[in-house]
Amino acid sequence: MEENKKTNEQAAENFAGYDDEAERLREQSESAAQAQEDTKAPADPDSILEVRHLKKYFTLKKTLAGKPISTLKAVDDVSFKVHAGETLGIVGESGCGKTTMGRTILNLYRPTSGQVFFEGVDIAGFKSAQMRPLRTKMQIVFQDPYSSLPPRSTVGGILAEAARVHKIVPNAQIKDYVLSVMEKCGLRDYYYERYPHEFSGGQRQRICIARALVVNPSFVVCDEPVSALDVSIQAQIINLLKKLQKERKLTYLFISHDLSVVKHISDKIGVMYLGSMVEYGDKARIFDNPMHPYTQALFSAVPNPNPDEKVERILLSGDIPSPANPPLGCKFHTRCPRAMEICSHIAPQYREYEKGHYVACHCYAQED
Repeated sequence: MEENKKTNEQAAENFAGYDDEAERLREQSESAAQAQEDTKAPADPDSILEVRHLKKYFTLKKTLAGKPISTLKAVDDVSFKVHAGETLGIVGESGCGKTTMGRTILNLYRPTSGQVFFEGVDIAGFKSAQMRPLRTKMQIVFQDPYSSLPPRSTVGGILAEAARVHKIVPNAQIKDYVLSVMEKCGLRDYYYERYPHEFSGGQRQRICIARALVVNPSFVVCDEPVSALDVSIQAQIINLLKKLQKERKLTYLFISHDLSVVKHISDKIGVMYLGSMVEYGDKARIFDNPMHPYTQALFSAVPNPNPDEKVERILLSGDIPSPANPPLGCKFHTRCPRAMEICSHIAPQYREYEKGHYVACHCYAQED
């Protein structure tokens, strides 16, 4: 009797495993069908950047024949649009795929699948030679200003090299041009002959910003540009970025985990969790009406400067799952305080519930 009971339990577990695998395959099939349908639509003419179903997977293990066994889903089916002159802030916990997404958009990482439309052209499949003319239009400011600057080159040499390689101005005018860019970024002219190790963190970040702007880009990915700086210096760099954006009509993809900084600089906000975009919309809508439970938990953790106003803190239990083995269904259901049975089996659709406000959550209607 006991042996039959164990056999039945084992059989039930096996069937449950088959059901989960079937559900996973069904979700993948539906996602692929939707992505295939979206690829036929033309690019949005009003957007300088449009990302559709972007994926970036890293292979962890392979068979002897080279077939992937295990993959890390760093960016998993992300879609959004950015209009010219706007700032899109991307927030989320460390390891959620923010930086990988920014580098994949710039083709520093080759996308696994999906489309990246820049100025109406899909650049996702571009090779290095095809991307070279676009490097003057698309730039990045890295998180660590010290490691991103060559230590054996002077500031003038670092900035002049980019202008010379891309032929921004004639060679005879390069030094004057570089000095003018340095001045706009708050750098003195006598810094031209100095080396990166002679500067503070804030000054080095200004050098990185100047290096990005010296080629006259229209789109800049700011990868946590103020996270390594003191609070007072952070404010100076943020104000500099806003001033340069107004003067040069720049478009920013601003990656950060500091919600107060994102609120100050952004026009739109995207919230990422475990490689996926769970909420996206205008800044006012996101902050006034956060709909996804993960967004609500993030916002509840922001310190309130008013001591008389109490904010209910939403504590998330457990650790963030591994992107190499994400949970079935909604990726957030293992930590969500509002999780339901359906959340553990079926992934929610990424839908527009208010104008320009997209959410992926079973707490809201999934069908019309």
